[in-house]
Amino acid sequence: MRTLGTQSASHTQTRPPLSLPKVMRSYQVMLKCANQVQREEINLRIRTLEERQETLLTKQTVKKAVELVRSNPKERFFTANLCKEIGKHPNIADSAFHWLHIAAKGKIDKERKTHRLFNFLHDNPQQLVEWLIFGRSPYTENSLEKYWKLHRRYIINLLTSSRMQLDSYSRRKKRNCYFSNLLVFNGALPCFTQQDILQGTEDAIAYQSNVFSQLPNLTKNQQAFLNKLKLLKQEQHVVVPFLASWINSFQSSRWKSLKKLSKELAELIGKPSRKLFSAVRQAVVFTLFDHIMQSVPQLLNGLPVSHLVPLPFKRKKKGRLPVKLLMKKDYVITRQGNANYLTQQVKKQGWTTLGFPQQGKRKLNAQVLFPPKVLEYLRNGAEIKVFQVNSGKAPIFKPRVDVVLEGEHSCFRSSKLLHYYLRSIPGKKTSTLGIDINRLGQYMVVFNTPVPLSPDLLELATHYNHLSTKVISELNQGFLRKRKNYDSYGSCKLKGELNRVYSRRHRILREILHRLPHFLAAVIVKKKCKILKIEQLTSDPTGTKGALAKAIYTMPDSLFIYKKAVWLASLELGYEVQLETVSPHHTSSIHYGCGGTLTRQQDQYDIAPCRKCRQHINSHSNAALNIASRKGNPASNDLFPSSHV
Repeated sequence: MRTLGTQSASHTQTRPPLSLPKVMRSYQVMLKCANQVQREEINLRIRTLEERQETLLTKQTVKKAVELVRSNPKERFFTANLCKEIGKHPNIADSAFHWLHIAAKGKIDKERKTHRLFNFLHDNPQQLVEWLIFGRSPYTENSLEKYWKLHRRYIINLLTSSRMQLDSYSRRKKRNCYFSNLLVFNGALPCFTQQDILQGTEDAIAYQSNVFSQLPNLTKNQQAFLNKLKLLKQEQHVVVPFLASWINSFQSSRWKSLKKLSKELAELIGKPSRKLFSAVRQAVVFTLFDHIMQSVPQLLNGLPVSHLVPLPFKRKKKGRLPVKLLMKKDYVITRQGNANYLTQQVKKQGWTTLGFPQQGKRKLNAQVLFPPKVLEYLRNGAEIKVFQVNSGKAPIFKPRVDVVLEGEHSCFRSSKLLHYYLRSIPGKKTSTLGIDINRLGQYMVVFNTPVPLSPDLLELATHYNHLSTKVISELNQGFLRKRKNYDSYGSCKLKGELNRVYSRRHRILREILHRLPHFLAAVIVKKKCKILKIEQLTSDPTGTKGALAKAIYTMPDSLFIYKKAVWLASLELGYEVQLETVSPHHTSSIHYGCGGTLTRQQDQYDIAPCRKCRQHINSHSNAALNIASRKGNPASNDLFPSSHV
């Protein structure tokens, strides 16, 4: 029995228990064929293997796979037993069952997290009602994000998908004991009168007042939230009729429609700058609370979580699963040795050879060329773990080959970009650096000390903005005109061009986010910085499509970027640089020099006049100075690189 990797069990080295954790990373390498005819023939053989993989992943096989992973999560045990169960030879089956093993482990992990989510909702009835109504709950998202140490996007997806799966399960089983039969996700809510809504608002005020009365001191956010609830009651002649209409009407998305309604209510009240979404949401929850909790006091107790989480490969994925490179000779795809031999061979000559056999035909060989970056990682100590091969599509039929490397994080560190950026950075030292984060452009990262943005980053940002503001807009308008004129050929052509521009823009953003940590690390190294301070990154534009959401999506506000920059700089400097976060409140609106207020008008955010001293100030540099001067807190306990990469 052979393993999925290119390294056999006899060549596995015993690692010391105190060794640093290892990670695996995938990189694309080039498959060099003799000519186009050979390339197309190799591509056809790979496609045949992919189709054989797909035929193995039947519903019965997937069910058996989940049972095997529950009994023993080890991959060797899983693959051997599954091959015995279905009576298949373990050549292409090894590759197919590798992906099935990963998917089955993912299902079981999601079941555990869903069970933990239901326990949390059972202990927090208010969040349970919020989840039933909207499919989301900010308090639940924040709590589970801290508990699991995962990205909030994952928690939101878990909440939304579990709510929809609850509806699907209830309709499928036709069990009346589930309240979701009456309260369908994003469907019609039970009808309520204006008096019920007013009573719900009063209940929300009473509940929050009671909760806040037990606290010694209220924060600004808590006091502002209580004031918003009282404002809703004070303006009940405007708020209550609109909320009654919203509850008694069908909504395609309750979350988005309530956000829109809260903005309209703020304008009608005469306070358009007030953000009333959380207060309006609280009023809706307390209006529906008694009705829902009396109907389903034990909603989540009897739910079989395993039935709520769908089986792997239930929905067809885009594209085919890659073929894992196996040990068995004359089957599937051949190579010249095991992992250790291939690693040494590629280090010396920079390439290796793969063979593509087919019964009754001559075996075709092709060279696999490794780019300089991957060769550098191999020389740093990384090892080849496995190859993955995908077939290409028309018209070029170019197969894709990825190599998976395994090694410590330090193996995948390159100082080439860092030293490139060091040349153009002024060398005045400072112990503390503050960074103001903005949308892509000239001021996307601004320091408390003058540091010009690197020309390559500025060029990429300019190109990104050009595609976003001009090219995509013009293509969309042309596409709508073609559709209006029933020009199917022109519509298809413009649609394809739009997809290509979107892909190009995505690659530009990815390249910016790849280069930015190296630029930040170069600034830290040049300034001999010991503490890097950034604003606390809490922005979440999920579910919104406005100008602010688009700006947030293009901001380099991922904590991963700054952790990586600090890690790179620490390795270069020889001491650990501290990453701290500060409160983002009023960093841009208070003048660092005199303490006055900066007047920031619409479309004029870069330079703003100070009301106190009348000077025109760069608001981004001013914000960076404020960030550097404030007391910071350590970013998080887990350092970069993360232990679960």
